[in-house]
Amino acid sequence: GHSLRGKPSTLMGAEHLSNIPSDLPRSETIFSLNDALRSGNRTVDNVVTSYRSRIEERQPDVQAWQTLDWDFVERQIAGLNQRAPDARGPLYGIPVGIKDIFDTANLPTAYGSEIYNENQPTADAATVARLRAAGAVIMGKTVSTEFAYWKPGKTKNPLDLKRSPGGSSAGSAAAVADNMVPFALGSQTAASTIRPASYCGIVGFKPTLGLISTAGVKALAGSMDTVGIFARTVDCVATIAAILTGDNNLGDAQATQLRPRLAILRTPEWDAVSSEALAKICIAGSLAQSSGAIIREGFIPAFFENLVDEQTSLMAFEAARDLAYERHTHFDRLSQPLQDLLVHGETISFEIYTAICRHRDACLNVIDDLFGDADALLAPSTLDEAPLLEDGTGDPTMSRAWTLLGLPSITIPYGTGKNGLPLGLQIACRPRQDAQLISIARWFEQVLTAPQ
Repeated sequence: GHSLRGKPSTLMGAEHLSNIPSDLPRSETIFSLNDALRSGNRTVDNVVTSYRSRIEERQPDVQAWQTLDWDFVERQIAGLNQRAPDARGPLYGIPVGIKDIFDTANLPTAYGSEIYNENQPTADAATVARLRAAGAVIMGKTVSTEFAYWKPGKTKNPLDLKRSPGGSSAGSAAAVADNMVPFALGSQTAASTIRPASYCGIVGFKPTLGLISTAGVKALAGSMDTVGIFARTVDCVATIAAILTGDNNLGDAQATQLRPRLAILRTPEWDAVSSEALAKICIAGSLAQSSGAIIREGFIPAFFENLVDEQTSLMAFEAARDLAYERHTHFDRLSQPLQDLLVHGETISFEIYTAICRHRDACLNVIDDLFGDADALLAPSTLDEAPLLEDGTGDPTMSRAWTLLGLPSITIPYGTGKNGLPLGLQIACRPRQDAQLISIARWFEQVLTAPQ
């Protein structure tokens, strides 16, 4: 049978979340599950049943799931039980949640919109097919905001049910944070992986643009849409990313004795960041420095200053194209914010669109002007902790620029805001340096959880 490389990581981020429900079981990693299944200490049926009971217990409160079909789950278990031991795959018997903008051949896919309530795809998205081939068990479809834009779904933040889990990958982040599944798939066009992972106190990884196939994933803005991965530890997201990309370097869990060179570069958007989130970045920087990192602080070069506004415009322009069918056929069934986005996108001239694309290309050509001698950039993952449900899914500002450039980025939980809810540390590397990003995030995970 297959063994996952790497070691079980200690659960990160729970120590300082005093308001997690006390009945929350200590989460299992994909590594501990893999070991238990390979050794015969647990069966697929046993593992899946324990997660199913957790889902059934918590779904009424958290509402992370859009579609659950236990007959389909049973059929998957039966199929896995028939696999020869050498054909089980590295994720054999491990449950996963799939954001409801990913097509699934056996489950309806509504893209977060009532327009598609009856939609049943005939094929799995490429990522879903890869996970199933690797032996993973699809537990169900997790709630997405409408077409992965603003309009919130029904999901609540499991750490405080009065608060938002973030968007647009709301259900995936909440399901992982609440131990309903050990990992889940989401997506990011602005901040839809980083923000919900940060609000829910877990790890969220957005790889280099295009590294993971988006075939079979509903498009919002095609030149920025990226598959994201949620789990509780860096090693877990890295292992899933290795399986989805074929890049085994990502899952190589050797603890590296790094002396990373890091840059903390303020952008105009930092003025809106809460004092708690700013303080945590400073503390993370000094902890990193005392653990051997070289830290440079400064301001973003002027050439890169307008990326947040450009990402916003590009997203509107591309959404008006990618959602053309919905706009022309079902406009009255779209939420007001989405109607506004599509109408605005149609007003952006092709000349402005081209100028934005050229500026993005120019920024990537001089990406060393941004990073300098740094291996990675550090920033707050969000402006603040999770907002109240009635205030929406939160502000994507802190991830927009890096998503526009297609940089690989990750958030790891670090500390809490004034209400005791999680904050995140966001790390980004140059394009195609996903393995280096994972190494630095793994190093940070150890630094931030070490006894001070």
